[in-house]
Amino acid sequence: QLAADLKTCGDIDECVYHISKCNQMCNNTVGSYSCSCNSGYHLDSGNRICIDINECELNISGCTQFCSNTIGSFFCSVCNIGFLLHEDNTTCTDIDECARNISGCSQNCTNTNGSYNCACYSGYQIAADLMNCYDVDECRLNTSGCSQNCTNTIGSYNCSCYSGYQLAADLKSCGDLNECTLNTSGCSQNCTNTIGSYNCSCYSGYQLAADLKSCGDINECTLNISGCSQNCTNTNGSYNCSCYYGYQLAADKMSCTDLNECTL
Repeated sequence: QLAADLKTCGDIDECVYHISKCNQMCNNTVGSYSCSCNSGYHLDSGNRICIDINECELNISGCTQFCSNTIGSFFCSVCNIGFLLHEDNTTCTDIDECARNISGCSQNCTNTNGSYNCACYSGYQIAADLMNCYDVDECRLNTSGCSQNCTNTIGSYNCSCYSGYQLAADLKSCGDLNECTLNTSGCSQNCTNTIGSYNCSCYSGYQLAADLKSCGDINECTLNISGCSQNCTNTNGSYNCSCYYGYQLAADKMSCTDLNECTL
């Protein structure tokens, strides 16, 4: 502008006189001016008007997940499920649902990035809700490996054997129980082991009682099976033959022959 001397020209400060057309900051220069913007804005193509910078669209916000633009700024709004906004208000960090005991898993919990997985102990199976566990009936499913009896328990099972068998070291297989060797048969005389059982029998001169274990004497004399031709005397497990007066026992110990008293 023309100075008071009407000869020299002085700079017009467009900023002071508010004639700059800058809508935010104005920087005067000799013979002109320039506009600049506050943080969060940038100059338009005419370098006069400041317009909002959309940090979210330009991906310069630093938000790791959701970004909400505002006029002249932005904020990291929320995080995906399973994440929590950090104190820096930009970073989303994983929520460890297992450590916080908020997973709902009834047994095992494994944290993952933004989520978690539930699993079950051995002998259990995950339910349809993927959180609860229920017992696996190994007996009904025939997965126990028991060779004979199977009894299901909560989270496990027990194998057992039929009468006459015993459980092997693997706690699944069954082997024959030798009642005779173990002296558990109850046989009073002879014992013969069989697969899964045993049989009792008696010495000669005895017979098996009704309990199929005890042995009772056979009275050969009463039963008339001794072979004695005259007298028969029963003994425990046997018998003896003898003869009437005037007779003597033959070499077969059963027959009687005349005793020749004259010769004697």
